[in-house]
Amino acid sequence: MNISIADINFRLSCAEMPLLPGPFNQIFSSFNPDSCPPAAGTVDIDVKIDIKDIPTEVESTKIFEAPETWSLFKHNDEYCWLHATGASDDRPSCCANFKRRPDSVSVNCGEQLLTTANGEKGIINPISYPLDQILLMYALAEREGALVHASAVEINGKAYMFPGKSGAGKSTISRLFADRGRELLSDDRIVTRKIDDSFYAFGTPWPGDAGIAVNRKLPLAGIFFILKGDENRIEKISPSRAAENMMPVTSIPWYDETAMNSILDFLGRMVSDLPACNLYFKPDTSVVDYFEEFISQQ
Repeated sequence: MNISIADINFRLSCAEMPLLPGPFNQIFSSFNPDSCPPAAGTVDIDVKIDIKDIPTEVESTKIFEAPETWSLFKHNDEYCWLHATGASDDRPSCCANFKRRPDSVSVNCGEQLLTTANGEKGIINPISYPLDQILLMYALAEREGALVHASAVEINGKAYMFPGKSGAGKSTISRLFADRGRELLSDDRIVTRKIDDSFYAFGTPWPGDAGIAVNRKLPLAGIFFILKGDENRIEKISPSRAAENMMPVTSIPWYDETAMNSILDFLGRMVSDLPACNLYFKPDTSVVDYFEEFISQQ
């Protein structure tokens, strides 16, 4: 099985049994290049999955814990992600081992992930939230990129990104542009990368309430932080203010100094090179006309 997100190719394999569809597979369908698998040498993250008993304790330092769900451990340049089941016996269901640049990932799955579908015994694909985003976050930190809580719209072949915290209106503004026939990359999460001295926006397989998740890549032309208001208004902001605004809406491993600094450096370069503004908008399609008129004058 292959997955491609933001031009980063994942290859998933399990020698013991087939990977069976899970609830996330429908979301990943347009990000699955199995009909045209990556050529030799183009696999960026090779994920090998095994069925094994998983230790309840890891001989590494715990650097992050999401209570009752998962923990991340670190020893030198080696990471161990441990997923809990929430069951009373407190047995982990999955363990992933990788390095800071996660070119090769070893995933061990417990029997909790074994299942039968249509008479076929197999394993539920473990590369879903949050492991997929954790691996992508580390891959982006090594490749001049970041995963951002944002929606993005295409206008004249370019992407305009609307970052915002939960509740800021990413899905709302996405629906407003979609209602006017505009193409969206995503309504909740966007990957930004610098490739050959240019910045690009990529859709991701993690949609928000509007359910928009498109596997496309477009040149990134501007950053507009969305804020609900009584009128449509755009105000330009400084690179330093834009960098400050980007931090709470970007997936940053604050517990990992090296990866954190890589992503912060990337954000600094992005907001220095691209125009950034605050966009106050009314929840109706008048914002579409207002926004398009604004960018046409730039």
